Amino acid sequence: MRLSHRSTVALGLALLVAAGGLAAQDAPASKPAPPPAKPKAQPAPGGKAAKAKEKDKTRPQDKAKPKSDPSGETRVLTKAEAEARRRSPFLLPPGASPGDQQPGYDVDDARDEPPWRQAAFFGIRARGRFFIYVVDQSGSMIDDDRLTRATIELRRSVFALQSPQQFEVIFYNDETTTMPGGPISRPADQHNKDLLTAWLRLIDPDGETSPRRAIKQALALRPDAVFLLSDGEFPDGTVEAVAGANTRNIPIHCIDLAGGLAGDHLQRIAHDSGGRYASRPGNLQGGGVPAR
Repeated sequence: MRLSHRSTVALGLALLVAAGGLAAQDAPASKPAPPPAKPKAQPAPGGKAAKAKEKDKTRPQDKAKPKSDPSGETRVLTKAEAEARRRSPFLLPPGASPGDQQPGYDVDDARDEPPWRQAAFFGIRARGRFFIYVVDQSGSMIDDDRLTRATIELRRSVFALQSPQQFEVIFYNDETTTMPGGPISRPADQHNKDLLTAWLRLIDPDGETSPRRAIKQALALRPDAVFLLSDGEFPDGTVEAVAGANTRNIPIHCIDLAGGLAGDHLQRIAHDSGGRYASRPGNLQGGGVPAR
């Protein structure tokens, strides 16, 4: 059956309309446009937001203002104020007293060092890696448990040393007594610490008090610091002899177990060498003359 030209055109248009309808069904539905955003309300002048913002601006200035200074200006401490603060009893190391002399040496310097760069003996703290302990073993050291106190603190100090630190111990009366094989620098290892413990059992109080030779032996080893402990008065000329032998200005920190009753030799040696002096009288029961 043959279609007329008009029928053919009509049929073609119908097919196009049907194809368009199917394509419209397959296409995804378009999303509706979002509503326009509402403009944010501006805070009123002087409102809470403005006050908070103003507070934040002034906060850094308030923090920078020291409480102790009402003017808000920073001030450098005077030399006298700094010295008074350093000598405050609340800042002293354990075992120290406000009367301890500290010529030419600041204990706080050593506290800033790592453990393997410092040592402490009877409350005196020193810097370095090599320390020599020169300890009195004269007959008077039997009084008030002085020799026992000295050996207890000596072991405590040496056992706190760490590698690569070194030490040596020299006892003296009329003569000198060093650890076996000494005087030498010994590594602060467990072997030498145990050797010290065994050797200390052989030390007894006897004889007079003459540290000159022991100090010269100690200085000859070139330590970072020397701890000198005694309870007696030294022979005339000892202070001058020690100063003459200390050509390297090694600090000699002096511990006085007699509380200054035997003279000022220890104070002078500490002062001349740039070391510190500490008065540590007493006994194991806590009695005796209080520390100056």
